[in-house]
Amino acid sequence: MILCFIADGRSIHTQRWVEYFAQNGNEVHLITYDPMGRKIHGVNEHVITSRWKNLYLSFIPRHIAIKNLIQKIKPDLIHAHFIVKYGFHLIGLNVHPLVASAWGDDVLIYPKKSRLIHWYTKKVLTSVNHIYAVSHNISDHISEDFTIPSDRVYYLPFGIDTDLFAPLPDKKNSNRTTIEIFSNRGFFPVYDNETLVKGFASAYQRNCSLRLTLKGEGPEEQKIMDLVSSLGISDVVSFRKRTQYSEVPKDYRNADIFITTSRSDGTPVSLLEAMASGLPCIATSVGGIPEWIDDQKSGLLIAPGLSESVAESLLKLAQDPAFRTQLGIAARKIIVERGQWNTLMAQVEKDYRALIKTYRQDRS
Repeated sequence: MILCFIADGRSIHTQRWVEYFAQNGNEVHLITYDPMGRKIHGVNEHVITSRWKNLYLSFIPRHIAIKNLIQKIKPDLIHAHFIVKYGFHLIGLNVHPLVASAWGDDVLIYPKKSRLIHWYTKKVLTSVNHIYAVSHNISDHISEDFTIPSDRVYYLPFGIDTDLFAPLPDKKNSNRTTIEIFSNRGFFPVYDNETLVKGFASAYQRNCSLRLTLKGEGPEEQKIMDLVSSLGISDVVSFRKRTQYSEVPKDYRNADIFITTSRSDGTPVSLLEAMASGLPCIATSVGGIPEWIDDQKSGLLIAPGLSESVAESLLKLAQDPAFRTQLGIAARKIIVERGQWNTLMAQVEKDYRALIKTYRQDRS
């Protein structure tokens, strides 16, 4: 197959996706605004730059460049990941089959900010031949908010490599006296680190063995650092920058508890990675998260924006190692059963071939 992807080259999700199909003997092209920053064997990367920093001003020149490039590539199938921005380039291509993947904010948040973005999003959803959604919640929003028939939307969560993300048989830090809490969502408003930090501070007052590590980047990083300082917990809160993806499994293995306090979400890959790693997880009951966590059985669910709920959940897990272990075992079992990367991607490959057979009779 000759496959063309339009997506953010910086995203590890994009990189894993194109690498999978390149390794399986397909001709793979990635069209992106920003380069991957690494070489993936078999992937032809096309970076569409613009002299305009404003996304609106740069869209039309980029769209023209992408249309011309696609005419040269002559792909069997085009798949855009993240409908807002990248998916918008599917409009007017006059090439089929077209596939779009909704990741979360592109359906749940951005269309509500502008009538123009809502119009473009609906235009994409009505124009493509196949729609993937990373959660049932997003599938429902696509059908209800954009009046798309539900039988045109297919549930496809981000898969996890459960060999790469796995618990250590014997945790090397099992004798330590601290309890390590970890979050790697980054510092964006939607992830609500303010609630997380305030909840941690409250819990720490009652259990001084707690430690918190926040990893990632984003516009609110300094704001959260200042909050940590003002709460007097700088000695027990660590900030870490993003690292290579190969380093991420170690993060989970070095942690005792994973937490995410997002106010809106699709299916957060970091949560699924943590679950696969056998970590007990605390997560807000938003978006697709309840599709993976059964409260008190495979993790703890809390309402968004409540710092005291964060504190109570942290204290509950901190004082009960057996409960942490129980939740972690149940969490990993769910990922092994429902979230295996290779199983999910094999289904995508079947979908691609069926779509090409249907829409590209000239290449059958």
